[in-house]
Amino acid sequence: DEGSTEFAFLDAFKSSRPWISGSATVWNDGRALDLDADGWVRSLQPDQVARTVMFGAAGMNYPAGSYEVLFDGEGTIGYCGGVTSVERSPGRHLLQVDPSRGGILLCITRTDPANPVRNLRVRMPGDFAADEIFHPTFLDRIRTYGAIRFMDWTAINGLGYPASGNPQRHWEDRPRATEARWSGGRGVPVEIMVGLANRVGIDPWFCMPHRADDDYVRRFAEQVRDTLDPGLRVYVEYSNEVWNPAYAQARHARTEGLALGLAADPFLAQMRFHARRSREVFAIWEEVIPAHRLVRVLASSAADPALSETLLQSGDTAAHVDALAIAPFLGIAAADQERVRELGAAALLEELETRVLPGVMDLARGHAAVAETYGKGLLAYAGGQNLVAQGSFATDATLNALYDAANRDPGMGALYSSWLAEW
Repeated sequence: DEGSTEFAFLDAFKSSRPWISGSATVWNDGRALDLDADGWVRSLQPDQVARTVMFGAAGMNYPAGSYEVLFDGEGTIGYCGGVTSVERSPGRHLLQVDPSRGGILLCITRTDPANPVRNLRVRMPGDFAADEIFHPTFLDRIRTYGAIRFMDWTAINGLGYPASGNPQRHWEDRPRATEARWSGGRGVPVEIMVGLANRVGIDPWFCMPHRADDDYVRRFAEQVRDTLDPGLRVYVEYSNEVWNPAYAQARHARTEGLALGLAADPFLAQMRFHARRSREVFAIWEEVIPAHRLVRVLASSAADPALSETLLQSGDTAAHVDALAIAPFLGIAAADQERVRELGAAALLEELETRVLPGVMDLARGHAAVAETYGKGLLAYAGGQNLVAQGSFATDATLNALYDAANRDPGMGALYSSWLAEW
């Protein structure tokens, strides 16, 4: 999910940063790199170096040991960062990696345009089958889930926050399994997401890009139909938080809703477009996936139960929806930060239990009542503690230390147990 530093793939290169053009003395010189359709470097300009980084987040804890680098083509590859020794043979390098020294920096300093370096794989330590895609630790940690929401793996929010938005419109815009990396804002191919769901036997939850056309939606659904374990269900949602003004999909929905004359009020037009496009997307999936395997999810704002009613009342939306979904996060409002920063971890947890949680659950019961009225289920598309320092307190050492302590306090587990019981 958002901000995760999990290493899902055994091939670390799949999660690497996009190529950076530089030289022997300049990290980023801004020059364009000659890349093929899958993102591999076809040629280099004089004195040009193509760099990428794996596990580059500050303080990231990733496995130490021997990493095997496999590649096709002819050229020269260099390494630094956490790499302490290198063994080389044609098409294969062996790296000894120490995470305490940073991430893995890989540089292509020479590549043969007639046979360029490509199909790079940086295999993590361990005795794994050559065709294994997912790290076993990652698999073990998600096996107990009931569904996997692939919101970030489909790059629904695009890059950055406020988000730039997912750029995909047509089926040919989708990420492909052959691409150099499944990072950098394009997302993970549907084949890989389905492969993960099949591997752990967990229902996938797919979010459709907000600008995807009908052909894209249908082909995506057909790919799922043809490759997903028939014993699994499919959750489908249009985009993510279309009500949230921080996201490009919200601005898109507002523009489209006003252009279509769905309402004079901008937000109402936005929400009616959200409902309209959701039911259009669901209608396509209905033609492809049997009803008993399909869960059509309409997301709403946890803070506004009335919005759920507005969405379901829009046109015949209710006839195409199986469940409402909200994100009932627990956190401290910006206005309360100065007050709570003086509390200890136990007092903060008591504040969450006695004041914040009841308010969150009152709102959740409001959504549940709307869902029940229309005969729909109620799901959480996201949730959990949201102890994040905001605004002028973002770098406040006292508040951040308090939030860290609360996260590590056994009382956080007790709070979650109470919360889940109420949910």
